[in-house]
Amino acid sequence: MEGLLQTALAASWPVKHYLMDSGPHDHVPLLSAEDFDGVLVQLTLRSLLSMVAENGDGDLFHLRADVDWSDLRERAGQQLQNQVQRILAALPDGLPVFFLGFLEPMPRINGLLGRNRQNSLYALIRHLNDALEEALAVQHRAFYLELNDLRLHYGDSTAYDGYVTHFTHGGMRSSRQGDLIHLGILEKVQAALQILRGDQQVKLIITDLDNTLWKGVLAELDEIIPLEVTEGWPLGYAEALLACKARGILLAICSKNEDISTRENFAKVWGSRLRLEDFCAVHISWQPKSQAIAQILAETNLLPEYVLFIDDNPLEIAEVSHAYPQMRTLSGDPEQWRHLLLYAVETQVAHVSAESARRTELVQAKKQRDAAAENMDRAAWLESLQLTLQVETVTDGRHPRYARALELLNKTNQFNTTGRRWSDAELQNWLAAGGVLLAVSTQDRFAPHGLIALALLQSNAIMQMVLSCRVFGLGIETALLAEAVRQIQAGGHDEFLGHFSATGRNDACRDFWPEQGLVWDAEQSLWRGSVAPEWPTWIRP
Repeated sequence: MEGLLQTALAASWPVKHYLMDSGPHDHVPLLSAEDFDGVLVQLTLRSLLSMVAENGDGDLFHLRADVDWSDLRERAGQQLQNQVQRILAALPDGLPVFFLGFLEPMPRINGLLGRNRQNSLYALIRHLNDALEEALAVQHRAFYLELNDLRLHYGDSTAYDGYVTHFTHGGMRSSRQGDLIHLGILEKVQAALQILRGDQQVKLIITDLDNTLWKGVLAELDEIIPLEVTEGWPLGYAEALLACKARGILLAICSKNEDISTRENFAKVWGSRLRLEDFCAVHISWQPKSQAIAQILAETNLLPEYVLFIDDNPLEIAEVSHAYPQMRTLSGDPEQWRHLLLYAVETQVAHVSAESARRTELVQAKKQRDAAAENMDRAAWLESLQLTLQVETVTDGRHPRYARALELLNKTNQFNTTGRRWSDAELQNWLAAGGVLLAVSTQDRFAPHGLIALALLQSNAIMQMVLSCRVFGLGIETALLAEAVRQIQAGGHDEFLGHFSATGRNDACRDFWPEQGLVWDAEQSLWRGSVAPEWPTWIRP
């Protein structure tokens, strides 16, 4: 950690360093969440092992013939978990905490022909890294940061001190490689903080097909051999697309081709590896791509600035960019696309909620809902949805819906009455000061939609309301307001207040308060109301 500190100071990073041992009674520094963006923790491997190894030997125990590796793994994992819990309990809620993984020794500790992957120090430390990641996975504010991938990237022959001293020291030497690894750690922390803030996150990737998702133009081939057109960078690109989908990013296709034959060729080329069902929208036609993308945006209810369009043809990129200058695009060398999709800050998330994991399914359910609306009047359509709604009250960060609520609060743009973004620390402090968060989950006959709306209450004020764009037009915002007013009135208030701030992207809720009967107070710059709206008859509580 000393070398990391020196690298940070040399690069003018605003850091403060606290040296502590990893023992069960060592003091954890008292910090204020307002003073820091995050905390980086590097546990001392040697200290941890000395607490579980025979006779307190945390250095050379692994070379003894009588080591009970199974028992050692279990006790070391439990001790590690205890240390993590102790450190997190001492740090303020809402402050992101990043734990660095342990440096893993070279796999050949037991010699070229020895058993290195089982019952060895190498295997034990790999297990501890797995245990550390697992322990942190259930914490919404703590995260595991991999260190060993940086060693692979930069090399460690002059950096890892296990080449010259005992393995359990697990440190880095001062060297060019060491400096690069330390800088890589700092860049990871910076990227992680950006991910937590949700800076310019990509919510939808629209991809071309020919020379993009496969090599060549399939319609011009006499014979399509799947291996020839997908092996290499196309398969890597497809893998990256599916990785993004697993993170909750929507995928769509926009291609200039004959629709039916292209769909048949897609199935022939990709088989079960990649399916059209993996895409929330598929537009294959000869219309200008900007027009097809307009339809995709309407189907997904997304703003263009949250979309990434990928096409090998610079003319198509130019045409779409002219229509949507806010939209991000990617072209050029296709071998570079995979890396950007996998590792760019804009395509990563801190947590994958149940709602995020099912986002493609939920958009497809919205399309089914919209299609059903075309064949009946609005009242009959709403009644046919069999819409149910559940309201949960969140008062602290331990609530199981808190993480998803924070995600929705910071990702919602169109129906967001103030547009405010909250850090974990800010929201937890607000709740601790008496704020209440109402979280709404819904389900209709097409799909369960999960948590899709929020209201933030403070005394008699509705500080902020947000609603997912997937459920616009169903009256859910009215039901949420009715419940919010009920709770405000139950607290002894006759009047309730609503806040609105124009962001340039939240026109969808600009007229929400007056439509619900509230009156503008110009002096206080807020909306006032005293009568709760009627609960929508088609929504079952």
